[in-house]
Amino acid sequence: MNSRLILRRSFNISATLSQSSCKAGTPLNLKIFKKGDEPVALEDKEYPEWLWTMIDPKVNLENIKNEDFLRWRRIKLQKENNKVIRNNNFLSKM
Repeated sequence: MNSRLILRRSFNISATLSQSSCKAGTPLNLKIFKKGDEPVALEDKEYPEWLWTMIDPKVNLENIKNEDFLRWRRIKLQKENNKVIRNNNFLSKM
């Protein structure tokens, strides 16, 4: 089993519940310092609620649009510019 923390959403008929794919106590292989212990996964209820909303990028963008329209517009413009640059680079290689 991959020990990285992978988040997924499980669907229930009555409500949508979010849960991680790692059991509590699983080493996450995220240690970046020589000193200290290896980080381990926590219980799902120990993570902040906003973490589970980060799974769906469309919902995340909608939240940004509602909270800060200018930031949302900058994100959209950056994505459009990246697409144009990618297409131009692809065409120049032919």
